[in-house]
Amino acid sequence: MSETSEKILERLENELPDRYVMKPGSYTYDIEKAHAIEFENAYDRMDRLERQSHASTATGKYLEKCVSDFGIKRKSSVASAGYVTIIGDAGATVKAGDKVAAGNVIFNITDTVTITGESCTVPVICDVAGSQGNVKAGYINRFPVTLPGLKSVSNAHSITGGSDEETDTELRARYYEFISHPITSGNKWQYIMWAKSVDGVGDAKCQPLWNGNGTVKVIIVDSKKQIAPPELIDNVKKYIEEQQPIGATLTVVTAAEKSINISCKLDCEPDSIDMVKANLEEYLRNISFAKGYISYAKTGQIIMDTAGVADYTDLLVNGDTANIPITDTEIAVLGVVSFD
Repeated sequence: MSETSEKILERLENELPDRYVMKPGSYTYDIEKAHAIEFENAYDRMDRLERQSHASTATGKYLEKCVSDFGIKRKSSVASAGYVTIIGDAGATVKAGDKVAAGNVIFNITDTVTITGESCTVPVICDVAGSQGNVKAGYINRFPVTLPGLKSVSNAHSITGGSDEETDTELRARYYEFISHPITSGNKWQYIMWAKSVDGVGDAKCQPLWNGNGTVKVIIVDSKKQIAPPELIDNVKKYIEEQQPIGATLTVVTAAEKSINISCKLDCEPDSIDMVKANLEEYLRNISFAKGYISYAKTGQIIMDTAGVADYTDLLVNGDTANIPITDTEIAVLGVVSFD
């Protein structure tokens, strides 16, 4: 922390010869006070410059400059995409650029299709990049403006693939991972780095020689540590194939979901049940690709630590009272939750 102008002024005063009057309102005091203020500003700027010169403390564009020396770039936000089914009159045209919506989230139709029967299925992409465009099945249900011959719209499947811009914390973690692992010559860590540098990828693992000599498998999840959509898998594969050594056979897949079913007798306030489920979902999301098991003890702790929960008994996780193993190719998702 830089010094205050008062401390600087005190030092300046101590250096003055006794013949100068250093009282508030005097000429000497006013001059020295002005210098002290400017020195404080200069020291503050130097402190900020020092902080923004190191990856451990830099933020924003300064952090981007620090990590760019190692070829690392901040990942951009990505718009979600998927398909919707439109019901309308036979012969009506659904045009590229027409819009559909889920609440206040707008999606653009990207292909022109003429309805031949009663309905058609068309691709859509969110109007704004980011995770807010990830919506569940059935959430897209209206046209922002009336479109001739079109009656209703719905999405049978979730719209996925949207991710937010990489945060400073995420970018810094990726930088630390880069400098702490021996990344060279197409080894395991380099494949992981290549995968994680693609927009929309939240984490990655690599299995060298998984199907014999010259084979490499990369397993990815999206930015929310959930299964990656096909478009993201294709993007990762294309990017790595442009970087990898000649002759390697690459396979890119997403992690498989493993349902974690939880049951127990719960003594709690009625409003706490949804909070317990949300906390369990957060726990599973945070350990995706990070731990090789679901902790039975941690599961109980999360339930007990939820506001409004007084006690629980007879806790079962996937029908057992032990830790649940998770393989390198799996991510845990909350399955059936039963509270008596």
